[in-house]
Amino acid sequence: MTDIEKEDAGIAPGDIVQLKSYGPPMTVVSLDNDGVNAIWYDEVDGDVKTRFLPLIALEKIFIVDEDDEDDEDEDERDRKPRGKKKHR
Repeated sequence: MTDIEKEDAGIAPGDIVQLKSYGPPMTVVSLDNDGVNAIWYDEVDGDVKTRFLPLIALEKIFIVDEDDEDDEDEDERDRKPRGKKKHR
C-alpha cells in the first residue's frame, strides 16, 4: 500500500476502526505498506489484544459517548432557574 492509498483511506494512528464485517472497536497503533496494527479490549475474555489487519478490511468509526450528552443536558438544567418567582 502506498502512502497515497493510506491517505485516501483516511485512517491514521489513534483512529478507531472496525472490521467492515463487524467486530469490536479497535484503536490503530501504526500503519505500514501492508496494513494496520490495531489494539482492542476483548470483553469476552478480558484481555487486550493486538492484530495486524489489512486496511481494506477496516472502516473508520466514531464513538459517541451517550453519557457525555446526558451530562450536558444536566448542566443546562442546573443553569436554568427552577420554580416560580415570588412577587412582593
